[in-house]
Amino acid sequence: MNGLKKLEIVQIGLGHVGRATAQIVLEERKNWLDGYGIDIGYRAVADTSGALPGEDLLAQAVRLKEEGGKLSELGTEPIEDVLRSPVPDGCVRAVVDLAVHGGSYDLDMLGVESGAYLVLSNKGPLSGTMQEYRELVGRLPGRLWHEATVGAGMPIISTLDMLQESGDEVLEIQASPSGTLGYIMGEVEKGHAFSEVVKKAVELHYAEPDPRDDLSGLDVARKAIILARKMGREIEPEEIPYESLVPEGLEDVSLEEFMERLPEADEAFRERISSVGEGRRLRYLAKVPREGAVEVGLVEAEVESAFGPIDGPENVFDFRTRRYSDVTLTVSGPGAGPERTASGVVFDLLDIAHKTL
Repeated sequence: MNGLKKLEIVQIGLGHVGRATAQIVLEERKNWLDGYGIDIGYRAVADTSGALPGEDLLAQAVRLKEEGGKLSELGTEPIEDVLRSPVPDGCVRAVVDLAVHGGSYDLDMLGVESGAYLVLSNKGPLSGTMQEYRELVGRLPGRLWHEATVGAGMPIISTLDMLQESGDEVLEIQASPSGTLGYIMGEVEKGHAFSEVVKKAVELHYAEPDPRDDLSGLDVARKAIILARKMGREIEPEEIPYESLVPEGLEDVSLEEFMERLPEADEAFRERISSVGEGRRLRYLAKVPREGAVEVGLVEAEVESAFGPIDGPENVFDFRTRRYSDVTLTVSGPGAGPERTASGVVFDLLDIAHKTL
């Protein structure tokens, strides 16, 4: 123990995952304090309108965001000022970036430069250019946690770290890393209309409010970039082409028009599912080899493979390594839903606390 008593959170993003994270922290922190002597609290939460300091209005802020409001309605200050503010004595600060659409790289860097740890579910900071990646990671030896960027609450990054730190060589990772797309493919296979399944995925919070964020394949491509870079590859985003499931002609229309016209794609998607060969299932996969092309898109997977039985919002990651070559190491579990991703974020926060307080 080094005398530090408290972990304070500066959270960027109060969407579905952000609200779920705040609720877990507020509900569980007394148990953490009583059971582990870990005191975790909020310095501020922020959205695009500014940062709400302290915790007095945090529960109200969660309700406000659920209703579509902005934190500025409660009184905010610039998030940059919060990130620059000194960390109190006996305290460790964690910047928790849960933003959905990126654009927070500079804020993350500002927090890092001020001495904070960084916890990410936002994939943007780690899947941009290699220059940005090197700059961010280079500032963060021992201060970056990002389990939730790839497998929601599943131990994917930690498994990869364990394999490599033990001296194993990861030869290839093949994954179904989108619980959203896993759910959609499985439901359409059961005979449900593509458009209805997409709408249901949004209602269940498996998909983003604009489901094109998931259907485009960009989210899976970003996860592939993160895994490839963790494997030691220097790879730029433009080197990874990805297949979009957004119906042609609906890429740039308004969200309202997109949802209204989505049934136009039902028949074509049904035909694509039914054209799959016998003993196979259509799955949206990422293939990340140690060398060679990274592939992201629809694949006809054998029913007997790790990906054939996927049913629902499940993620499957198949590691082929020097030690796990004849029988691969497979990690599977639910990979969609804000509470599951929030659990991965909270695990990272507790890990920081255990290692620093």
